[in-house]
Amino acid sequence: MSRVMKRLWGLPWLAVWATGAIAAASAQVARDIIKPSAKLAPGIVIVPLRMRTHTEVAVWMSLVNLTPGTLVVEISDDLDEAWVHSLYARDPEALKSDLHDLQDRVIRSFGDEPVREVG
Repeated sequence: MSRVMKRLWGLPWLAVWATGAIAAASAQVARDIIKPSAKLAPGIVIVPLRMRTHTEVAVWMSLVNLTPGTLVVEISDDLDEAWVHSLYARDPEALKSDLHDLQDRVIRSFGDEPVREVG
């Protein structure tokens, strides 16, 4: 399948998936605000970025910022890493994994294949 065709399918599916993820996160944050729980553990993680273009980074950053409970605080000038604040950072490695999965979805939606870091 050509890269253009992958985009024609990938970007709408990313939008559908993101809508569901944002709705689920909204419900979780609302539930934890109404009835505070031990799940709330604010923190910041540093996430390596694997996206190749400014557009991919902008889409990823927008999706993170639209998701309740998360916020991109800083992106390095060379686009190598991002600092992300989350209300649910009790397990930083799980949070990083979720953010890596989102990067993979964004990269695929633009017709590319994700490249995993070595190590």
